[in-house]
Parts: sequence; C-alpha cells; structure tokens
Amino acid sequence: MMEAQDRTEAKAHSARIISLEGVENVRDLGGIPVYGGRMVAPGIIFRGGALAGATSADRQHLFQDLHIQCVIDLRCGWEVSAKPNAVPAGIDQLHIPFYDLEKVGIEYDKGAGPGQKVGRDVACDPDDFYRSLANPKTVAQMREVLAQVIARAGCGLPVYQHCSGGKDRTGVMTMLVLTVLGASFQDILDDYLLTNIARDAKAQAVYVKFLHIAHGDEERAAHLVEEHRARRQNLEAFWEAVCERYGNVEAFVHDALGIGDALREEFRASCTVPHLP
Repeated sequence: MMEAQDRTEAKAHSARIISLEGVENVRDLGGIPVYGGRMVAPGIIFRGGALAGATSADRQHLFQDLHIQCVIDLRCGWEVSAKPNAVPAGIDQLHIPFYDLEKVGIEYDKGAGPGQKVGRDVACDPDDFYRSLANPKTVAQMREVLAQVIARAGCGLPVYQHCSGGKDRTGVMTMLVLTVLGASFQDILDDYLLTNIARDAKAQAVYVKFLHIAHGDEERAAHLVEEHRARRQNLEAFWEAVCERYGNVEAFVHDALGIGDALREEFRASCTVPHLP
C-alpha cells in the first residue's frame, strides 16, 4: 500500500497541473522539493505542450493571470511551421530546437520499425531517442535553453518551455532545470510521470495513430502506445548516455551545460523558497 507520506507527495505534485482548453500537459514546477529544505518557487517556471491550440481563455490564464513573459519552443522547424504557437504580441518567443537540420545541423529520423523514418508523427524508439539527445549539438541547444531559463526566471520573469506534447524534449529539459536547482531524481520522475494523465486521456486517439503506423497490427499498436507513455526508463536512458559521453551528471552540468558553482547557487537562491510543511 502507498504510505501516507507518498500519498501526500503525489497529491502535491498533481496539484501543480494547470488545466487548459486547448493546450495539454501544462504544469507549474513550483512546489517541487529541492536541496536544503527548499522548493521551486511557484509561478516562475512552467512546462507543457505546444500552444498552437491555445484558446483566448488559455492565453488569458497563461499570459495575464500567470504573467508568463517568455515561451521557449523546443520543436523542430517543420513542427513550428505546421502548428505555430498562438501567443499574444509582446511575449518573447524563442525557438531553440533539439533537432533541426537548418538551425542545429542534425535531425533525428530513426523510426520504431525497420526502414521507418521519423517525421510528421511517425513513432520513434523512445530508448534510442532519449539516448540520442546526449549528442553534442543537441546538448549545445540545451545549454542555450538553460541559460535563457536562468537569465529570465532568475530575474522573476516567468518562463514557459514546451515541445509538441510536453513529454520527451520538455521532460528532459525540465529534468536538467530541476537537477541544477537540486531536486532529487525521484521528485523529477514524479513530475515527469504526471504527463501520463494527459497522455492517457487521449490514449484511444494515440492507439489509432499507431495502428495506422503498424499497418493494422493491433498488438504492435498497443505496444507502441505503452512505449510512448512517460516511463522511468526514458529518463534513465538519457542519464546513462550522458554518463557514457561526459563521465557523470555533475561533470555534464558543469562542463557541457556551463553551470558553474556560483551560477548554480545564484539560480537556486533566486528561484527557490522555503519548503511549505
């Protein structure tokens, strides 16, 4: 059975979910425990899905009620062109893709099946995709995203980072932000797994898409649905690849992401508050 403390922590994590009409998987990182009895300050760093379907009520809540000042888009260029964000004038929009042949010089095109290529919603192999993100060109993009989050959130300007569904690329970027702030892997994982609430709500539509990809193979489609949920092994695959290439997580944060001790402490001081009992 789940212990009382575990139930309380799970409830605290789920309370950070922000329900919108046309945008999925949105939440505030505020309240996630970090080092030294502190927690991420509420209302300063947000994560979620793309804003292409944002309604006027969604925009009111995100940009007026929550005062989000900057949107960081991690999607490929073709994703942005196909579904541009519905963001009000005056909001900073930064396009810093993880994969983009034109902007980054690298793309990910390995499909989940033999001879299959990724692109336009073709399924990938999650383990391979998460491991692939440790490549130097994508890591350079992560470094830029992290620098922007620190610069803006550190000055009290709320930031919203997203990819398409807010699960994979956003999941990894959120893990890096929280790691720098001093969150435990378990708390990072708990936040990541909340993605399944949004994911499972549209499981049938995802199944239909994967059934088409699997050429009518129902067993294969069901397997793809399960593989593409938020899973612990996804984040672990990324960290394993990081450690293989960079030595360990701390070396990766310090050297590859450019977060020295002084900058890390400054970010923690500006974006965390005492943990509420």
